[in-house]
Amino acid sequence: MSELIQTYRPRQFTIESLEGKKIDITNSILSIDYFEDLLSPAIHMSVYCINKYSIVSGLPIRGGEKVEVSIETGSGDFEFLGEQDSLRIYKVSGQEGTKMAERFTLHITTQEYLNNEISRCFRKYTGKISESVKDVLRNDLNTTKFLDDNIEESANAYKWIGSMRKPFKVLEWLCPKSLSTRGGESDPDPNASKEEKARGTMGFFFYENKDGFNFKSMDKLTELIGSATEENIFKYNYTGKVIKSAQLNNRTKIIDYAFDRNIDLRSSLRFGMFKNFTFLVNTGDNQITVYNYDIKEEIGTKKLGKQDGLPIPPDLSEYPSRIIVRATDNGIMSNGGGNENSGRIPADRAKSAARYNLLFTQSLNILIPCNVNLKVGDIIHCEFSEMDSGRSKEPDKEISGRYLIKELRQHFSSSQNTTSLKLIRDSYGLN
Repeated sequence: MSELIQTYRPRQFTIESLEGKKIDITNSILSIDYFEDLLSPAIHMSVYCINKYSIVSGLPIRGGEKVEVSIETGSGDFEFLGEQDSLRIYKVSGQEGTKMAERFTLHITTQEYLNNEISRCFRKYTGKISESVKDVLRNDLNTTKFLDDNIEESANAYKWIGSMRKPFKVLEWLCPKSLSTRGGESDPDPNASKEEKARGTMGFFFYENKDGFNFKSMDKLTELIGSATEENIFKYNYTGKVIKSAQLNNRTKIIDYAFDRNIDLRSSLRFGMFKNFTFLVNTGDNQITVYNYDIKEEIGTKKLGKQDGLPIPPDLSEYPSRIIVRATDNGIMSNGGGNENSGRIPADRAKSAARYNLLFTQSLNILIPCNVNLKVGDIIHCEFSEMDSGRSKEPDKEISGRYLIKELRQHFSSSQNTTSLKLIRDSYGLN
């Protein structure tokens, strides 16, 4: 078996009680599961323990205790140490005991997840959306756990009021309203046509990985797919053969894979992903604006796969498959009853929903030897051999290629250390 699957050396797993008492439970841990998700604003961890004395009652564990973790693996160190990477216990489940031992599972998350539950956004926010994101993180969520490079600048400004909502809720609400600078204009010509004002792709993701908080556009993530240099991409391949030895090349083997989602044309048509009409009702002046959305004109070459065009039957993409009616938020943030980006709103609303749906066209689950260097939002190159009774040496050029990591699970135990990934992309073809 691969060395990366076998290697597991826990250095430290300490819990600090609310009274300041510390205890190291490294020898009590049976397994650790660590989770990241592109659609989740916080990371999570589950720790399965067994011990000959009661840790839950003895420490005691009542929720909110600080946790520090340090694990040595064959691919590097997995660590959460110090105040900057502060983890907290928020739940204990599955607690059962006998005369000889106690079993339980610790559920752990970040300090910011708990801060989110006691914080509210109540102020008026103005300026570019990306600056509002930084404002909410610093002043409402009370954190500096992000790099400026990981908060991508948005092209558009937006005025809004927090309305006593939680920070994570607000940050996720801003994602579909944000315009990427990769094709969008921060200050479009007021005399431009609706099509010109609609130029650019809407849609960001707000998520947390081991590098901290991220606010990145779909344009940026797909741009990285297309332009990333070969040496910066982790490459894995699946041959169908069982991993038996600790040879170096086994580190890049895919142990198993399965497609979670592939083709669903009916759902795509019902959603209006390819073509739709969007009617926007301006609540300030009761005017109705119609925007004709066509995904072929919007996406262009910004795709994860190399396939030319999009797999849309011509007879099904000629007419819109959905009509959408929505009300705008005009008239609540300025004396004149307007909004800074009112000219873009019809196009923006139509774009974001369709682009999100397209990005999740393919969903692939793979299991690989443990690699703690991977994180959500990264790209990965996968090659799968063609089906030929197990004799083919050529890659399947349709399903092979670069994917975006949507979900990640690191599993650590004495018998198996693996990384499970859910990968997504919007088109087919080997890059």
